[in-house]
Amino acid sequence: MPADLFKVIARFEDAEGRPFFGSEYKVALLDKDRLFDDKLGSTALNKDGTAEFVFSVADVFSIDSPGERTPDIYFVITESNNEVFRSEIFPEVNFDAADPVTGRADHATREFGPFRVTG
Repeated sequence: MPADLFKVIARFEDAEGRPFFGSEYKVALLDKDRLFDDKLGSTALNKDGTAEFVFSVADVFSIDSPGERTPDIYFVITESNNEVFRSEIFPEVNFDAADPVTGRADHATREFGPFRVTG
């Protein structure tokens, strides 16, 4: 049975490899679609440079991607609404993959990074 809620954890570092964070930064998780990208969440960075998102499979559905369950996700960091970082796109992230032994969904939580944020 597929999961209805998914969790994404992303880790960001500065140019020296230290955790990238600050109250002035916001991180958005987006799903790349043909016409309009879906915003799956937005949050502040934790002091360890991580951002965590929980979203529903319904958040992935849109007019240009009906029935989608494998979003093409990417991350954007902004400072005062100005983009300072954009990650690569991770195509067709499968949150419903089952463990081959137990048959249970084992990818309801996915981790990405570390991403280097420079400039």
